[in-house]
Amino acid sequence: MKPILRYVSSYGVGLLIGGMVFGGITLASTGLKPIQAHYANIKIDVNGKVIPTNAEPFIYNSNVYVPISAIGHGLGAQVSWVGSKHEVVIVRTAQLQTQSGSLVYYGSPILWYGTTHTFSYKGQSYVSPVALATVLDEPLYINPTTLTAYIGQGPASGMPLVNFPDVRDYGDYALASNGYTGAITGWSNGPSKINGQTYPNSNGKSILWSPANSNAQVPGVTYNLNGKYTSLTGLFGVDDASGSSDQLQLTITGDGQQLYQSPWMSKGETATPVEVNVSNVHLLTVAFSVKTSSGAVYTMGQAVPAGTTVDADFVDVLVH
Repeated sequence: MKPILRYVSSYGVGLLIGGMVFGGITLASTGLKPIQAHYANIKIDVNGKVIPTNAEPFIYNSNVYVPISAIGHGLGAQVSWVGSKHEVVIVRTAQLQTQSGSLVYYGSPILWYGTTHTFSYKGQSYVSPVALATVLDEPLYINPTTLTAYIGQGPASGMPLVNFPDVRDYGDYALASNGYTGAITGWSNGPSKINGQTYPNSNGKSILWSPANSNAQVPGVTYNLNGKYTSLTGLFGVDDASGSSDQLQLTITGDGQQLYQSPWMSKGETATPVEVNVSNVHLLTVAFSVKTSSGAVYTMGQAVPAGTTVDADFVDVLVH
């Protein structure tokens, strides 16, 4: 049998499975062949651990022959002999004992090794789903029911936009004060409500804003879609918690080009549906504008007048 493994030593390493020795120098050799084997109380050391075996290793023609099952098990693999095909099948099965779920990257399973950014195991470094998604510039979606993390894809209904890599924040999204969570999830005091309609699933997939201080700036946020998605959907309106008659407008741009702009919305108006074609868009920017009762308009990055208390809701935002 042709050697499969070779160590750096004065001897090559052949393989023995069970009590059978396969001689010759090509994989095509068959039949029985008498050999003269030299036994020298040879030990099998795998990763610093001596592996016990019933089939004793031996030396033949300057090659050391060892039981492949012992080597495989020492490496944490399953080894089997398929007699009908004259094949040795080795399947690596070793996994971290701290595995807490599964990770899927565009349909390919990857083990999820805990919640920290990196994890060291037997000299190897692994990354968590959050860290891996960040490195790959891909969105991350975690199904809390199945404890499955998806990178680059989400449920059939669409991936929440806020799960995509956040390239840049403008204005108060980066401040998120007074208990509000800005562009990340939703209102701290419960789901959004627009014209009496509550959106119970808005937390976790909404872009919200309330000017929480006298120096508030109109916000916007840019996400990296990597040009892999086709549409964005959601609902936009003024939250019922707003304390003023100021109006709000939503503008969405892709790679610097305007893709959508809503009508000016006031408190008490029904949320307006938003559907945007984002085909081939890499950097998508979602921005609000404010129009005061005097008619003055303030756009992304500009400071609004002190006392502005209008609350913006862009809820159930999904990318498909």
